Amino acid sequence: MSIANSSPVDVREALISAFSLSLAITASIPGDIPSLLRHAYSRHFNKVMPVERDAETTSASASSTELESLQTMLSRIPPLKPTAQGLLDRARSILADGPPLSMNVELAEGQELPVALHTLLQGTLWAVMIASGANPDLEDRVLEEARVKWPDENAIHDKIRNALAPEAKCLWFLCRKFFFTLNVAEQDGESYKWTDYERFYHHRMYMGRLFMLYTRHHTALTRATMPRALDVYSSGISHIARTPNGLWGWGTSGFGQLGFKSDEFVDPTRLTFPACPKVAELEASLPAWDKHRLVTDVSIEQGRAFILTPVGAAMSGYKETWFRSRVERGNRFLFHPITVSGGFIPDHIMHAFYTVILSMGDRQVISGENEYGQLGLGHADEMTGFADLPFRVDRIMTSEPDFNVFLSGRQLLYVGGVQSLSPSRACCLGSAMRTTAPQPPHSGSLRGSRGSGATNLGWSG
Repeated sequence: MSIANSSPVDVREALISAFSLSLAITASIPGDIPSLLRHAYSRHFNKVMPVERDAETTSASASSTELESLQTMLSRIPPLKPTAQGLLDRARSILADGPPLSMNVELAEGQELPVALHTLLQGTLWAVMIASGANPDLEDRVLEEARVKWPDENAIHDKIRNALAPEAKCLWFLCRKFFFTLNVAEQDGESYKWTDYERFYHHRMYMGRLFMLYTRHHTALTRATMPRALDVYSSGISHIARTPNGLWGWGTSGFGQLGFKSDEFVDPTRLTFPACPKVAELEASLPAWDKHRLVTDVSIEQGRAFILTPVGAAMSGYKETWFRSRVERGNRFLFHPITVSGGFIPDHIMHAFYTVILSMGDRQVISGENEYGQLGLGHADEMTGFADLPFRVDRIMTSEPDFNVFLSGRQLLYVGGVQSLSPSRACCLGSAMRTTAPQPPHSGSLRGSRGSGATNLGWSG
């Protein structure tokens, strides 16, 4: 029977009857058969199906007889308009063969997965979902953290709530593969949050795809327009990513820590090294999508960044003259080679507050703030480059404006001024420390003074 010859009344009543029965017996069957039938009705008659408000549903498993009865009912419905017939055929297919699975699909030999959203690679699928507006923060951790840190900043709270809308969480539950992908991304991906007065930044990354939200710049999680990131190094709202296509930086660069000066938020920008000839030459020699090999380590903190490469280290940012030679004012914010003697090519960096230690095998050099002699070099002179450390440092435990605490083997070394230490804090620190100065400490007391004798302190007894 053709569409033209079919009785509208018969089709209408058949679809409504089938819908009512499916509502009662298919609740436990994946695929939402009632919705398929209701939409088939709407597409065939161009009107909403009349449904009783208190139509009964049940979660109990239907008997095979009831399901066969529904299949028979659907098979007797006359042909519908093409768009409606497709939905009806899908409902019949689910009853006969079960719904199409988004996961754990067994393929016959030579069979391939269908071309569909849920068959994309997990990293691609996650990126598509986030770009489509899906909210990955199911537990509202981002909003809650902002509320705890800045309880009175309602404007920030509203911006986060609008960007990570509660209703956008439901997209992850459209199929099992979507929800599985979210869980894997939460477990294996990376997340970063930073906030201060009137500003909030957050990014999430999975399989190299990074999405960011800066409340002064974005209204939603926004894809970082750069190649796939292998590593991301962050400090505040300044970020550097190592990618197969080189280094990329974004955020703020008020001190030139990204190799250029900008007080405004900057979108991902390719970082270059015009003032570091050896670094630039090495990068140019690498294949187009193999330039991540340029970098062995990156450290960004306190408004400065260090880039370690196989041909030496470069830095840019705050108090750059502590670590490199003075340059022309116009080139101040570019990356420049560090100042160190003896062909030193570092392979490791420790960077805490204003103190930086570079290592090349067993050799270590240090530079940074030294007004109180806190670098342990036996003087309080201003630094103009790196100097060899007279002792081994395995870790910077604490770095403050006027003192450092280093871990050396199994010993804690305290270096710097003690004026700001309370007696209880000084005793707590001093009981486990010895002097780093070449002179022996005074027995039984902590001593220190600003100037050349600042490192002449310690605790014994």
